[in-house]
Amino acid sequence: MVLRRLFPAMYTLPDKAPAKSRQATLYLLNCIFLMGIRTPPKGCCLFFIYIVWSFALNLCSTFYQPIGFMTGYMSHLSEFAPDEFLTSLQVAFNAWSCSTKVIIVWILVKRFDQANLIFDELDKQLLEPAERSRVHRAVSRSNRIFFGYMSVYLVYATTTFISACIMGVPMFQNYYPFLDWRASRWEYWLQSGLEYFAMFGACFQDVCADCYPINYVLPLRAHMANFAERLRGLGHDPLESSEERYEKLIACIQHHKLILSFCDTIRPVISGTIFVQLLVVGLVLGFTIINIVMFANFASRIAAFSFMAAVLLETTPFCILCNYLADDSLQLADALFESNWIYQDQRYKKTLLQFLQSLQKPIVFIAGNIFTISVATNLTATKFSFSVFTLVKQMNLAEKLSRPKGPE
Repeated sequence: MVLRRLFPAMYTLPDKAPAKSRQATLYLLNCIFLMGIRTPPKGCCLFFIYIVWSFALNLCSTFYQPIGFMTGYMSHLSEFAPDEFLTSLQVAFNAWSCSTKVIIVWILVKRFDQANLIFDELDKQLLEPAERSRVHRAVSRSNRIFFGYMSVYLVYATTTFISACIMGVPMFQNYYPFLDWRASRWEYWLQSGLEYFAMFGACFQDVCADCYPINYVLPLRAHMANFAERLRGLGHDPLESSEERYEKLIACIQHHKLILSFCDTIRPVISGTIFVQLLVVGLVLGFTIINIVMFANFASRIAAFSFMAAVLLETTPFCILCNYLADDSLQLADALFESNWIYQDQRYKKTLLQFLQSLQKPIVFIAGNIFTISVATNLTATKFSFSVFTLVKQMNLAEKLSRPKGPE
């Protein structure tokens, strides 16, 4: 009951309640606001607080953290143990990709509001309780998935922090000017706190940058399922005149244009963020597997497994969803063909034929305008991790890294 009061959009509304597809992105957009990349609130005090928070979070997580990784390698590489180095390296690549994705979302964030306006138009098409029920379920499922992502990402940040505290070293040993964690205990805890804050913020940002496609596409699939039922029902009412049937067909064409407009609105954001993640997922997973198999202790393995789960969540669920979305779009043509069109007049048939041809084009998203986002693409990207692992094993890099250094 407490959760229902705090997070009502996580729970399915009754069929009689009006559909609000934009509720699927309620907590997502709230978190994007907390990322500090939205318009600051009005009011002198709130405006100042928001600007300070945005500056602190984005300075630590978006901009400095990737630089801190590389600077730390250049200045203290010889002092890393193999498991510490791989734990840091696997996150370093992901940190660069996270920062890039945050910048893409920052630039295109207004498209989320535009997509929600189209959701409002699609909601107006829902007349039957079964149609509203389908959207209600998609909304609650979207919000639960968002909190599921948040839990996995923050569990990784916390387990890595605890593991580092047990070993007595900062999480990633990033470089901070005028701070040497080896010099004193308070400097160690200060750097550990700074790294945890930066990683906590990065995980927070990564949740928004990775989960938004699911929060938008799940309700879209519900609307497409309702649209398919609407297409099947065309021409079956014996009380309708030929003119009324034609007007319903035209209304369906306008409905389809609205769906395509929604896809075009969020397509640039999805194209950029998924492209960046697919580029690095294989490399990041490869370093993680090497760390788990060859170097990590028990505490580090727990952190590495939670990191692997977070990395897989960044691409796999949405790639699966894209396959379903393409199938849903192709089923619209089948639904229209199953309608009662054969006994209609020539004007109706000609319009339906043109509409049928447009429905036969699947709705797909292209990553970076290069390759289709799908399960096959995701498998190709993740399989690169095994190539990385095999290369390291054949070159005996694990043995060379773990070999103690003798006197010069």
